[in-house]
Amino acid sequence: MHFSTMVLSMFLPDVDGPEEDERILRVAIEQSLLSGELGFSPWYTEHHFRGAWHSNPMQFAAYIAPQLPDDLYLGFGVLSLPYYNPVRLVESMNLLDQLMRGRTLFGLGSGFPGLEPRGMGLDVEYHGSGKAAEETLDIMRRLWAHRSGDPEYAFQTPMHRGSIKRRVVPAPYRKRHPTLIRTARRDESVVKAAQSGWPAFLGTFGSDLMTQLRIYRSTLAESGHPPEVIAECLRWCTVDWLSVCVADTAEEAQASVAAARVERMAVRQRFIDSGGPLDGPAIVRKPGESMAANFAQGGDMWETIAGTPDHVAREVRKLADLGINHLLVRFLGEWAGETRPIIEKSMRLFSREVMPRFRNIEPPRGPFEIDLGEIRTA
Repeated sequence: MHFSTMVLSMFLPDVDGPEEDERILRVAIEQSLLSGELGFSPWYTEHHFRGAWHSNPMQFAAYIAPQLPDDLYLGFGVLSLPYYNPVRLVESMNLLDQLMRGRTLFGLGSGFPGLEPRGMGLDVEYHGSGKAAEETLDIMRRLWAHRSGDPEYAFQTPMHRGSIKRRVVPAPYRKRHPTLIRTARRDESVVKAAQSGWPAFLGTFGSDLMTQLRIYRSTLAESGHPPEVIAECLRWCTVDWLSVCVADTAEEAQASVAAARVERMAVRQRFIDSGGPLDGPAIVRKPGESMAANFAQGGDMWETIAGTPDHVAREVRKLADLGINHLLVRFLGEWAGETRPIIEKSMRLFSREVMPRFRNIEPPRGPFEIDLGEIRTA
């Protein structure tokens, strides 16, 4: 079983001035290197106009890469597809994949609404509909498949156009394309990911994990993919825990959660007061609910997993029993703030006392190896 962690999670600048950029870059580097030391693959978000390193996560990751243990990966959750020229994005992903010898995990999505699409020159409706991301991803698939000598391939979107006569270089290390993990909040997105032979984020932002697992694995079985594609999918389908705190006792964990929430919400409110509405990942409990509004109210912390290593390990075991092989953990606390000791202790306890229990668990070999019908709760 593989464990990753999001560096600085959903970082927001508490003090937003150019004099702060160097400090924030340094603490992001510190957290990345500690993550690697503890056995977590570091993951990076992409955001613009908030945080010194968010705006170019692949460049930042390339700096971190040679300082990581050789068995770890670099992950991105997520790259905002509509912001890129498709050719440049495929080139950049392939190059990093080659340099990492296939140890890259590219979460792909639309990115959040708000200031960022406007800053990138995107039509708000085109971005918000999801069409911008889908059109970009379709072009990228064609670029990965294109070979020198194939008929010329031309593409055009409201943002980019081009004409390809030769293959994109370098090729990805994995030959087909780098490992892609698709956001799949809606069931139809789960189906599309499985049909495409991509791993997916499952049970994310309030989606029902058991329902999505059943849909994904049945669709995967029906899609006729070769065994190596199915194995890749089952290895890297990902559950994203938005809020985790590990402590020596249950009482300490609850006290740490309370302190971390206070600081996180204070930073968040100051950002909202100075910059307006704020978008981010949150639990959505009913149709039509706004993820952005929920995030502003602390909706990423509504289902915090907090307790002793034994308690947290029991929660991980539930996922392992379902055949989930990759867990992305966002530890609660502000690495650049006063609650850094909370997040650092959580990481160390998780690494020392939780991870070893799952070190030898292998992913399922086939979509129906684990009978989900016999498992009622996750």
